[in-house]
Amino acid sequence: MHSLDWGALLSYMPPDYEALAVAHKQLNTQWSNAKIASAAVLLRFIFLHVGGNLPLRQTVEVMAKAGGPRLCAARLHHRMRHAQPYLAALVERMTSRIQDEAKPELWGGYEMVCVDGSSISGPGSDGTDVRLHVVLRLSDLRVLNTEVTDVTGGETARRFFWSEGQLVIADRGYANPPGVAWVKSKGADILVRLNRSSLPVFDEQDQKRDKPIDVLAWCRELTGHRATQRVVTVLHRDGTVGSKSISKAISGRLVGFRLPAKEAEEARDRARKEHGADITEEHLEAAAYVILFTTAPAERLSAARCVEAYRLRWQVELQLKRWKSICHFDKLPNYRDDTMLSWVTAKVLLGLLLDRIGSAQVAVPPGTNRSSRALARTPWKMTSILWPMMMGAIMPLRLRETIEILPSLAEDLEAMTDQIDDHQITSFFDRSYPTAQRGAEAPGI
Repeated sequence: MHSLDWGALLSYMPPDYEALAVAHKQLNTQWSNAKIASAAVLLRFIFLHVGGNLPLRQTVEVMAKAGGPRLCAARLHHRMRHAQPYLAALVERMTSRIQDEAKPELWGGYEMVCVDGSSISGPGSDGTDVRLHVVLRLSDLRVLNTEVTDVTGGETARRFFWSEGQLVIADRGYANPPGVAWVKSKGADILVRLNRSSLPVFDEQDQKRDKPIDVLAWCRELTGHRATQRVVTVLHRDGTVGSKSISKAISGRLVGFRLPAKEAEEARDRARKEHGADITEEHLEAAAYVILFTTAPAERLSAARCVEAYRLRWQVELQLKRWKSICHFDKLPNYRDDTMLSWVTAKVLLGLLLDRIGSAQVAVPPGTNRSSRALARTPWKMTSILWPMMMGAIMPLRLRETIEILPSLAEDLEAMTDQIDDHQITSFFDRSYPTAQRGAEAPGI
């Protein structure tokens, strides 16, 4: 099998990827004749299937034609069912090293990070099957952390561990007292788009704190389009003493401004699409304002700088869009929950490899003006160039070799189609198809 570029790709993997495979019982080390005896071979099967978007049968046949181990498609499917913990451990290794690799640009002494989640759907699905959660550092567009969950994994700041000196920037899905309290407990601060229903705020001077601030009434007093702020308090339930609930008060600021007329109308259009028939006059009125909540002290980050910082949050959305559009993160080929989790986790691992290769520090000759910062300014261009090159490194056959064996490859694939065992096929559809439909002809694996 072609190995020069594949070896270069593996050099960016965590150095203990083989040991992790053994620890997660991914290799049959007790059998001397095991077909997959190394993590490098296992990862090439998985990356070829996931990165190249090849069905299972094409994946195993291409590997066999290239001189690799010959597996049946059902065996590779079995591997995918049990690979997610190992792949997740590799993702954790990849992200845990990133924080020390570059010095961040700081706003008021903060390391700026943003967090977001994205939904991914499988074939024939009417809703979300897998959720992908990503933490991105804004200074160099590096992915600091990521997690793949099933459909029940919601957006929450408590999903990740934060570091002292970070400013966590997030949309309104992360605006709730437990999340704010979690970020503060780690020595970090948070800047979120206010969700008036999930994050009630109180006047700091109100000792009883029995009635939240009417945020919309406060917004009506805003004039012009400059950011205005007021000090507020968030209450987080911190336990009970006897039958009495104990709440912890967290100080922060509301930062708000009125949108210009054109932008306000665009925001109202988005609100109509979001709420549909349930849209209310209050929703339409609130759309004319941007309202933020932050725990960052005013002396570190002014109201205007808070607005500027929040506008940078779209970078994490762009990261997710790059992965979906160029790396095909949104094309789930499987129906089982366990294989979907493995598939997306493997995609994330490939995305992190792409990120690490694209952001590798290059020796800059003395006296030149070249800078690795240019890599962070052109992520779409770098991704579109590096992704197909990575796929070429993963592919064990070169084009000339493939042309020569095309007739044999076609015959073998046709034979595999005729020999598929029905009970292996139906297991893919247990979650998506009723029992009565399983006798019908189903697409192959």
